[in-house]
Amino acid sequence: MKKKRRHKLSWTNIYSLGLLPAIIMWGLSPVLNERTIIIVSIIIGIIWIFYSFFSTRLFRGCGTIGWITGWALLLSGLLCGLLLLWNVSIPMILFEAPCIALLAYLFRHRNIQPPFCHQCILQRGGIRERHILGDFSRYEAYYTIRIILIGAILVAILSWILFFKGIDIYNRTGTYFYFYFPLGLSIAIVIFEVSRRWLIQNIIDSHEKKSKHFLNQENDNSKNVFFSVIRIMIIAQEKIFLIENYGDKNELDSGTGLDVPIHRYFYQFLTRESEFKKALQIVQEELQIDKPELRCLSTAISYESNRRVGHYILFLDDKNLLKINRYPGRWYTTKEIVRLFRIGRLYPLFKENYARFHTIVRTALTYYPNGRRRYSIPGYKPAFTLRHIDLMNIEFDDPIWLYVSRHNEDRLSYRIDRWLQKIFSKHHSSNCCDA
Repeated sequence: MKKKRRHKLSWTNIYSLGLLPAIIMWGLSPVLNERTIIIVSIIIGIIWIFYSFFSTRLFRGCGTIGWITGWALLLSGLLCGLLLLWNVSIPMILFEAPCIALLAYLFRHRNIQPPFCHQCILQRGGIRERHILGDFSRYEAYYTIRIILIGAILVAILSWILFFKGIDIYNRTGTYFYFYFPLGLSIAIVIFEVSRRWLIQNIIDSHEKKSKHFLNQENDNSKNVFFSVIRIMIIAQEKIFLIENYGDKNELDSGTGLDVPIHRYFYQFLTRESEFKKALQIVQEELQIDKPELRCLSTAISYESNRRVGHYILFLDDKNLLKINRYPGRWYTTKEIVRLFRIGRLYPLFKENYARFHTIVRTALTYYPNGRRRYSIPGYKPAFTLRHIDLMNIEFDDPIWLYVSRHNEDRLSYRIDRWLQKIFSKHHSSNCCDA
């Protein structure tokens, strides 16, 4: 009875390979003239931007590093081209590393992400959701981007210092530091990620052999090891009920903290409909509520299609409040949860989903589904509150709200989009698939 190996290490999940065009450019730059370098950089940059988008669909990996690299090559090529028109000759290699550093910084610290990131989060969940699904890909992508950010800053600082000191880019010292140093550093990052992913894969495999969630089966049918997770957040009287979660030994790196009171595992395949019925059944059996007001917040499924996690909200009326006393917790106001959020006292998975819930509610209170503001007061956004939240006529799991939170009337991209649509006489329609 040999267990089928699930975590495969392949080139599609070595995300630092997105640096490949930059590696090629650094390697070829010493033998190409300046105009050729600019043209090749722009062309490769455009191709790599499109490739990073389609690779997320073809290979279900993370195309963010490729997206960063593609835009860095395109922007550095355009900058050098403009400077060349003004008879200012600065080697393009001096712009590549700063552009990579700038884009990596905007992604990590300013939350400026490519469009496919939103769709990926909706389908496969956030970082902590993926942990419970046995998928560390997004966490590893963020970790690799941080390393690339540090490396790009180092290369940018060193290359510009040498340039201002007057070291010729084509002599032996200049060629080494301008080209071969960043080339070697990029290759080292790729090797580091391969080694790290291989070690993490072995840790996951070793953990799963000891976990009751991944017991060996009599055959290799993937459905035999499918498990579903249902998590239910309870809201009443503008408060949320939370209990202490000391971590699950069967989950790798699950963390600890205040969490929802109901979270159950099922070692069977659950469709969207059967998952909702199962959640209703849990509430009816545990709380003895005949007709619970239960709504879906979000559902994520691993790309391996063998694990699923569903998040639900239970709105409790006053007559059923005492039934919650069976759980060892208490009610928390939104102000208390914000404070606990900041000091890291919330269970990581709940923290991630509360942030999503907060974003959806504030977006729905501020904008219409097409991105238009509900209020004419510029910059006004209603405060987040749980009051009458059960009366909101929205679907919390509708991806349109996460899309609108980033693409609305207050954003420049939305206004440009509307302007272009007026030029081409197209009617506006928000496409939730872009979320």
